[in-house]
Amino acid sequence: MQSTGQSIITKYLPATNSRPSRIKATCDRGSITISYPHELSGDAVHIAAVSELVHKFAAEDLASRGEPKDGNPWLRPFASGGLPVQGGMAHVFIV
Repeated sequence: MQSTGQSIITKYLPATNSRPSRIKATCDRGSITISYPHELSGDAVHIAAVSELVHKFAAEDLASRGEPKDGNPWLRPFASGGLPVQGGMAHVFIV
């Protein structure tokens, strides 16, 4: 079972000439970048990115080790808070 004793950091990535705005979620295990979900606002856009990242990890665990999604530690509740110096948000799992 993969440990989740790590935080997930999310960051807003502004639009460029070639890409729309995005949200990136990163932790030691990997990262994912999603298109900015304009139907959401505030913290909810960052939480959406975390949700996609942890569901990606749970699907990988199922495919590689047969670990069922029920009870997968990546799908536990998490708490989120802002990072005023760096911008973005930090997300930690609740024990």
